[in-house]
Amino acid sequence: MHDIFLVVRKEKRFLLFLLIVSFLIRAIFFGLFLSHDKNYFTLDSNTYHRVAIKIFEGKGIIDVDDKPHFYRVPGYSIFFATIYKLFEINEVLALWIQIFFTSFLPFLIFFLSIILFSTKILVAKASSIFSSFHIGYVLFSGLMMTEGFFSLFFIIFLIFFLYDFNFFFSKSIQSKSISYKNMFLGGLFLGIASMFRPVGHCLIILSIILLLFEKKHFMVKIKKSFVLFVSWSLIVFWWILRNYFLTGYIFFHTLPGIHFLKHISIPIDMQINKHNFHESHAKIWNEWNDLIKKKEKIEKRNLIDIEKCIIGERLAFSYMLKYPILTIKRAFCNFFKTNFFIYSYKILEINGYKKHWEIDDKKSFFNNILDRYLNIPIKNNLLRIIIWLEIFFINFIFIGFIFFIIKSFFDINLLYVTLKILPFIGFMIFITFACGFARLRLPIEPFLFISSFYFWINLFKRSKKVEQ
Repeated sequence: MHDIFLVVRKEKRFLLFLLIVSFLIRAIFFGLFLSHDKNYFTLDSNTYHRVAIKIFEGKGIIDVDDKPHFYRVPGYSIFFATIYKLFEINEVLALWIQIFFTSFLPFLIFFLSIILFSTKILVAKASSIFSSFHIGYVLFSGLMMTEGFFSLFFIIFLIFFLYDFNFFFSKSIQSKSISYKNMFLGGLFLGIASMFRPVGHCLIILSIILLLFEKKHFMVKIKKSFVLFVSWSLIVFWWILRNYFLTGYIFFHTLPGIHFLKHISIPIDMQINKHNFHESHAKIWNEWNDLIKKKEKIEKRNLIDIEKCIIGERLAFSYMLKYPILTIKRAFCNFFKTNFFIYSYKILEINGYKKHWEIDDKKSFFNNILDRYLNIPIKNNLLRIIIWLEIFFINFIFIGFIFFIIKSFFDINLLYVTLKILPFIGFMIFITFACGFARLRLPIEPFLFISSFYFWINLFKRSKKVEQ
């Protein structure tokens, strides 16, 4: 990390300015908008808050009915409970502390850019400045949701993991010294991220697979993989062990059953049987409850949460296998939502325009796109300007990213970078096949910013040379 510290010392004024601007923008947005009328409170917030109160009261990670909580991983509730314990039960105060920590995201994006392109300081500055104003990071830093903290810890993991990482076919000079410290720290931060969003078990597998292709001796790869896994396990092991002792099952959470039924089975049933949402919801939930009752009759006992979750998953997968074409269509629709939907929809949702951003399965994919972006039913001109600016920058970043990928086929050094970042981008997009939201691409936005600005800055420099 020595070279990064040299850059920090050289750019300390810029980084201090970046941190101050990042915090001020988030503070102003939260103070003027999100803090009023509990606009920061979303559908998921209630669960986090209820569990946090139970932890604060010393009752452990339980629900309001005093039964063990398995529905979500506990990291975010533990954060709120800690703030409540240190100060008072005050959601707004906890969110101000969250805003302070997430203000470091542009700072971290600067580091990540330097790791990917060590000599491209301008790319790092452009990417980090852009992230300071980015509506997604600004908005979710002040919402009572896990996206801000997960992105923070995930990017720290990426910094440690990608530092000095090179594929075996890379021509770059590899350092002869072997340090496992970065892998250990990377695993710790991936573990912390896993406690905010339950995707760490998949990311640890992906990371170990990538390490096997690193430009190191085979035994060094094995040791680094072991260190990464052990340090990750140090953070998550207690939670998995707790769940096992309470249920006899190894799992992270019980959300998948309801998640897949709601976002896969119901939309498929709506399209097949021409039902509205409420009709399909009732039908699918009755099927699920019937299967639960059948299993309980066989077992002669009440099923626990994880067993109900597993039955829900199996029911959802049965719909996927029965209607593969509709499942694929739905998946691509969700990929589109994750990649291109605007973060401003959350502002519209708060202002009562949620229905506008729901996908209409009765319309074609193309017509859904037109309805979402060209027919925005709002009268607030400022909000309309914000939305159109966001749409412009989404396309600006995406076009730059695509051309960066194309350019990498003709530049071996860019290809190495592309192969480092694409597995993480692809994974984060793929896991949204059941349910797509703009917020789900937040963790990999830095890769998009950095690669896009690399392309646009180099294009601008070449055009200036041609003019001269």
